[in-house]
Amino acid sequence: MRLVEFGEALVPGTQLTLFSDDKPDRHFTVIRFWMDEGLSIPLESIGGVPSYQVEDEEGRTHLLLHLQIEEYDRRWCLWRPDQAGIDYRSLFNGALVED
Repeated sequence: MRLVEFGEALVPGTQLTLFSDDKPDRHFTVIRFWMDEGLSIPLESIGGVPSYQVEDEEGRTHLLLHLQIEEYDRRWCLWRPDQAGIDYRSLFNGALVED
């Protein structure tokens, strides 16, 4: 397994594991990847925010954003349409894929 690079275009069907020291790993399947231009204000140099539509083990669809918080601090932010907002439990430190 290897870390997902910032802005890496993962193809549909890719198995993805989100991880953090303070929460259990979460497993997803990539449905779609795109660069979201509407969220690009802090990331003008790359032209958008890497965004993934993913499905969890229970068949629920989520939006997964790869955010650059500071120059060297990147986080994965998970959001589901039936959630009111994004909270701390939705933030992960990294993502792994099969190499």
